[in-house]
Amino acid sequence: MADISTATAVTRRMTYTEFLDESPMSPFLWLLLIGCIVAQILDGFNFQSTSFVLPLVIKEFGINQTQAGALGTFTNLGLMFGALIAGPISDRIGRRPMFQAVVFTYAFGTLLSALSHNYGFLLAARFVTGLGIGGEFPVVATMLAEFAPKNLRHVFVGMFTIGYSLGWFVCAAAANLVVQPFGWRALYLLGVAPALLILYVRAFIPESVRFLLDKGRVKEAGDVVQQIARRNKRTDVELVLPPASQLKAGIGFRKQYSMLSIVAVPLIVLAFFHMSNNVQVVGFQTWLPSIFVKAGFTLTKSFKFTMIVLAVTPLGQLFAIWLQDKMPRKWAMMLLSATSALCFVVTGLGFEFKYPIAAIIACYVGYQFFSGGVSPILSTLATEIFPTKVRSLAYGILSACARIGSATGPLILGFFLTLGTEIHQIIYYFALPLVVAAVVVVIFIKTDLRHKGLEEAVEA
Repeated sequence: MADISTATAVTRRMTYTEFLDESPMSPFLWLLLIGCIVAQILDGFNFQSTSFVLPLVIKEFGINQTQAGALGTFTNLGLMFGALIAGPISDRIGRRPMFQAVVFTYAFGTLLSALSHNYGFLLAARFVTGLGIGGEFPVVATMLAEFAPKNLRHVFVGMFTIGYSLGWFVCAAAANLVVQPFGWRALYLLGVAPALLILYVRAFIPESVRFLLDKGRVKEAGDVVQQIARRNKRTDVELVLPPASQLKAGIGFRKQYSMLSIVAVPLIVLAFFHMSNNVQVVGFQTWLPSIFVKAGFTLTKSFKFTMIVLAVTPLGQLFAIWLQDKMPRKWAMMLLSATSALCFVVTGLGFEFKYPIAAIIACYVGYQFFSGGVSPILSTLATEIFPTKVRSLAYGILSACARIGSATGPLILGFFLTLGTEIHQIIYYFALPLVVAAVVVVIFIKTDLRHKGLEEAVEA
């Protein structure tokens, strides 16, 4: 009887991708998810650190507000080029080696930032840091989407964005502890820690199975899946080769870029949305401590106010992860964009009519809650709507377009501040583009991709 029971225990034949799509949470998936979240926390920490050192950098290097805004611009230019470089290379050589490369790059750039002795050197260091930060977005998001079970893909990719936001909060907390007693360079030195993450990736995170299949490296893909099945004690399935359509050989860069014409409409629409979102969000996040200082608060209080605002972002993203599983993703994006715009305008009214600071912060917290929720939905859409051959490339292009917004947002806001423009006027200028972009997404994104495997989603 025992032999018969054992023999009949394996009753279901599953392809490698079906096994991934239908897997329950497992030790391997937890290791993958935790590693990617930690990477994004450190990513967000390194990006946000400039916001908290900016007042002291302005004082030490004797620069004006437009030059200070350029620090955020150069960082975001680095993010833009990093995404454009890492995306297609990840589709060529693999997610795992590029993951390690981008982590090293932004840790090295942060070390250079801490060692900066003048404004020009700091500009260059922030650009290098941005290369690594920007490169991590398409690589990590793609890896999470390609390993995640189809019913949890919105959670995996959403947690990726939450990790980035948690990095902002961790940076705010660290800034409160180290900047005043030890100086602004101490905050950058803390950002060198990501270099240790390379060891974690090498020990626990394998190459993407879908990437290996797409490159025709069937044996390696089978080895990874079998290893995952053994570690998870999955004796109830028989793993078989996927269909021949998933076993095509790799393609060159020219062919890879030509394939983007197939998905040109969603690529353009999502790029416009991503850019509009980052003009607004990053522009204000970069300058938030300085805006509070300009409003008459001490540096310590401005850091605390900023930390309160940033702390709510992960809560908004958790709400968005839940929401995008209850309605089509595009409608969830529209709802959150419209609500955040309303809170943003009310924040502007607060500055204009001199509301109590508690009321202004409450309005901005509401804005941060809803606008922060946009990112997990956008990232989920961006990882599931493109085929494996160009998934990281397409996500990299979207990230690069977002960084155009991120680069111009702080620069434009700094320029307005230099001209003496009131904060409430700037808020009104920045409020409209994201709502327009959300309407465009609703019109042009036609399919609902919830609970579909990545191969099904691409066909849809």
